[in-house]
Amino acid sequence: MAVTRAVAELLSLPEPSARFLVALFSAYLVSLLYKAVCARQRAVLQNAFFALSGLWIMYFVYGHLLWHSLLDVAVVYALLWLFGGTRFGVLLTWIFTLSHLLLGYYEMIVSNEVHSISWTIPHSVLVLKLIALSYNLYDATKKEEEVTDDIKETALPNMPSVLEVMGFAYFCGSVLAGPQISFTRYHKFVNRRLFDVDNTPSSISAGFQRLFLGVFFSVLYSASNQFYPVSYLVSEGFATEPLVRKLWLVFITGKVALWRYVTVWLFAEGACIVSGITYTLGEKGKVEWNALANIHIIKNETCITLQGVIDSFNVNTNQWLAFYVFKRLKWLGSKAISHMCTLIFVSVWHGLWPGYMFCFTFEFIAIMAERNFILMCKRLLGCDLQDLHAFARVPLMLVAYVAKNVILMYALIFFQLLTWKMCWKFMSSVYLFGHVTVLCWILIHYFLFQRRQSWRAHSKQE
Repeated sequence: MAVTRAVAELLSLPEPSARFLVALFSAYLVSLLYKAVCARQRAVLQNAFFALSGLWIMYFVYGHLLWHSLLDVAVVYALLWLFGGTRFGVLLTWIFTLSHLLLGYYEMIVSNEVHSISWTIPHSVLVLKLIALSYNLYDATKKEEEVTDDIKETALPNMPSVLEVMGFAYFCGSVLAGPQISFTRYHKFVNRRLFDVDNTPSSISAGFQRLFLGVFFSVLYSASNQFYPVSYLVSEGFATEPLVRKLWLVFITGKVALWRYVTVWLFAEGACIVSGITYTLGEKGKVEWNALANIHIIKNETCITLQGVIDSFNVNTNQWLAFYVFKRLKWLGSKAISHMCTLIFVSVWHGLWPGYMFCFTFEFIAIMAERNFILMCKRLLGCDLQDLHAFARVPLMLVAYVAKNVILMYALIFFQLLTWKMCWKFMSSVYLFGHVTVLCWILIHYFLFQRRQSWRAHSKQE
């Protein structure tokens, strides 16, 4: 299309990337049309509107490859119609959706598509939606003593219609890149039970604020990426840089790469806000439109721990993983093992390239080390960091902030390089700095705290 080609030339993007970007913007037009025409109509018409508009967006970007998502929706609906509300139904949904997604990833590896706008991008979002739907039906059959507040909020006692599932699966704001939306929220939205359409302030201005913020990060990324490309981190020039400069380049290059994801999430979230599905009540009953916020920018930029990053980055996916994977592994009897299994799943869900596994396994080790290190410091200091005098607190917070960013960006680079050859070339160029740093945290905690405690306990026994 002429529009796609014009955007590609203007922003110096490959045409598939430009098509994806145009589709993200088209979701705003769809959401505005929805508010003008369908917001006060019956649920069946709203479901039809979202199903057809989402299918159009998908066809615009991926053409005939749309059949992948249609197949998943059809097969999973049949499975849930036959076995919905049972563990077997949940298991079959997991097996089919993940198998289909992994076949797509395998095809990408065979054809050496390292970074491409593949049909697997929206399909990975759809997989989480369908798995969640199977759990929602199963949760409604649980005994009352097994039901938590979270489960009560999402449990689905009745099998939805085909049209409802289609509208949910292809909702215009989240069909390409998320955010994750629970079926119960979507159902309340189209049935006008999420909020009073006639007496609630408009969400349009809030939605366009996120759009403009996304444009800001898009400009930042476009202007900076030409000076700090990820490819430089595996070049001969980078290998000859001093270590301190290497770490600075890792930090700034990782930050620039991060802005690309922030841009996409803000664009997608803004379209959802315009539609109104992000409605929530804040403090003192004030209407807010941040129920599906996928990134808390200020918190993400100012936090001093890796856990703070997790709590403020890719929020909806992290919440989905916590609710549908981590908490469901309670039977393992170990939070650490449940955490590790969750990160293995999210690695495979992203793709089969080694870089994803490097990134998430390193994240697991780093977070475990950070938690132990913080606990050790708290016991040595006798108080939390924020309780220290400013003269001691500020320098320590600065050190923690720098350490957090270097470790975080070190892991993120694996996410960009993906192949074993490129990841190892990068790691060896920085002398495995991230791994060595985390290992030092673990050893310091062991020798200064755990081993000391074991020695004291042994002395008392004697």
